[in-house]
Amino acid sequence: APLGARWGDDPDSSEDESEAGLQEPTLSPDTAGPSSEGEGEKTAGGIRIPPTHTSRIDAKGIKTVTSYRADPANSNRLIKTTTRIRVTYDRLTENVAVAARRKWKKF
Repeated sequence: APLGARWGDDPDSSEDESEAGLQEPTLSPDTAGPSSEGEGEKTAGGIRIPPTHTSRIDAKGIKTVTSYRADPANSNRLIKTTTRIRVTYDRLTENVAVAARRKWKKF
């Protein structure tokens, strides 16, 4: 029996991801040598691992981190890991005297 949808299963409504960002990474071996931009690393299989991408925090307070790694079973494949992180902020009220002491010169 399928379970109900969880907060991370909702369709993403953020505007920061374009259609080009949803395409699969290129898995062809890199024969041109290291790129001038310095993006990614090469594995033993010769494929380029794209850099980790962190999206902005959306309206629901969720940040998406996308990272890639080489598949240990097949060196010509990448494994894409998408982590969704809920970001919260706690506001604290600080005593006026404590705030003044924070501005003191360190000794």
